[in-house]
Amino acid sequence: MKAILAAVFAVLIGVAFSTTTFAQAPGTTPPPGGEMKKDDGKKGEKKEMKKEKKAKKKKDEKEKEKK
Repeated sequence: MKAILAAVFAVLIGVAFSTTTFAQAPGTTPPPGGEMKKDDGKKGEKKEMKKEKKAKKKKDEKEKEKK
């Protein structure tokens, strides 16, 4: 009886370690419509526009100081 239980236990351990772990599993694609994403393009454009306005403002101030 001990030998049979030991054999079953050994088989279970072998099966457990023969399968892939989460870290080894190949990447799976998420289900469609599973996650909402922000539109980064518009956000980046706004930052660029603000930077351009600041640069233009500084340039205008420097020109006014020269006059």
